[in-house]
Amino acid sequence: MKKLTRSSRYMISISVFLVVINALLGFLLTKQSDYALRDLIHHRMLDISNTAAAMINGDVLESASADNMDSPECREIYETLTYFQDNIELEYIYCIREVAEGSFVFSIDPTVDDPGEFGEPIVCTEALMKASDGVAAVDEEPYEDKWGRFYSSYSPVFDSEGNVAGIVAVDFSADWYDKQITGLVTITAVVIIIAFAISVGIIMFIATKYRKRFNTISKDMRKLSDDVETLVKEVSIDSYWYEETPKTGKEKTSNDEIEVISIKLRSLHDRLEEQIDYVRSLAFVDALTGLENRNSYMEQIKVIEENISSGKASFTVVVCDVNQLKIINDDYGHEEGDKVLTLISRTIQELFSSEKIYRIGGDEFVIIGKDPDYSGRISDLKTKIKSLRSEIDDLPASVSAGFSVFDEEKDKEYSDVFNRADKLMYEDKKKFYQTHEDRRKAR
Repeated sequence: MKKLTRSSRYMISISVFLVVINALLGFLLTKQSDYALRDLIHHRMLDISNTAAAMINGDVLESASADNMDSPECREIYETLTYFQDNIELEYIYCIREVAEGSFVFSIDPTVDDPGEFGEPIVCTEALMKASDGVAAVDEEPYEDKWGRFYSSYSPVFDSEGNVAGIVAVDFSADWYDKQITGLVTITAVVIIIAFAISVGIIMFIATKYRKRFNTISKDMRKLSDDVETLVKEVSIDSYWYEETPKTGKEKTSNDEIEVISIKLRSLHDRLEEQIDYVRSLAFVDALTGLENRNSYMEQIKVIEENISSGKASFTVVVCDVNQLKIINDDYGHEEGDKVLTLISRTIQELFSSEKIYRIGGDEFVIIGKDPDYSGRISDLKTKIKSLRSEIDDLPASVSAGFSVFDEEKDKEYSDVFNRADKLMYEDKKKFYQTHEDRRKAR
């Protein structure tokens, strides 16, 4: 039997290596893409149902009956649901009432064609049961009723006493949901197969012509292996559609095939780094304000808790909350509310540039720093926001704030400091609403 040439051995070895790497990368990206898209869709579904639930008066919903559907209060709920039905891509949105443990019926349904009648039974799912216990949830598996096959998100509506008065349900077509998942997985698989085929073709061509520069290629491939390992560690929340990286001018004009493959490998390395940065931004950055989000905030709390345990903690917590955001959203629209949030977040960044700033809720921001006294900067923040109202058509933008300093003698965990700052913020907010209109729910 004729002994294989060195170039042939290199070609076979590298091809086997490519098979392993592409199989690993394909499995990883396929699984991660599936998880990431499901996670994004679930968060989107919950955003819609949570927002709708927050806009509904729980006391009114609890008192709704077949006899008072035409009352002004019930009509207001009906119109709120209709707004979501008409302006957001969903199948159905409606209210549910629990009549007995594990038994649910329609309450208010704005659907024009074939709506659910008041008191008509609802298919009970695990997610619906969670919502009845006060925890918003999304169906992990589709269910089927006479209207079709759906995935639904459920968000509880609370009455003035903090009890679950009803549930807002948002239905999404299971066919649409499954199509999104299947489409992304298919594209990811096709990209991996094409990338593998191109890689093998290039390696085979080079192996027949060159024998001396495979050491450089081997190093680049090891770097690729390291990047794949990084991808395994870093990708945990989201992924994005792969787009072929445009060829560089040098790649187009080079006659050195080895140089071309080296350029391709470096380009893939850069692409992976971009993906990692993108995933990090999705996981830890608030899309509206550009500030770090609640995920990043929870990670920082873990670090602080470790410092507290080791006796190395030294920090101050500032809690800021936007005043009258509900009024702005109700009277001027949510786009104007977003303008207010953007202006306030930008101003906070300018005045607290050396601190860590997080948007942890719709209208709540947390600042973690070292300064033992932030009263001056809080005052400056309120003044500056007021002076910048002209940039947002004189909308009534303002904040309430409070801060608290970590005391190693009495604070055992981060929440001790946060709760003091939060309490001071609400005292500040109480003073504000003594002279301003208040549409908040009773606390």
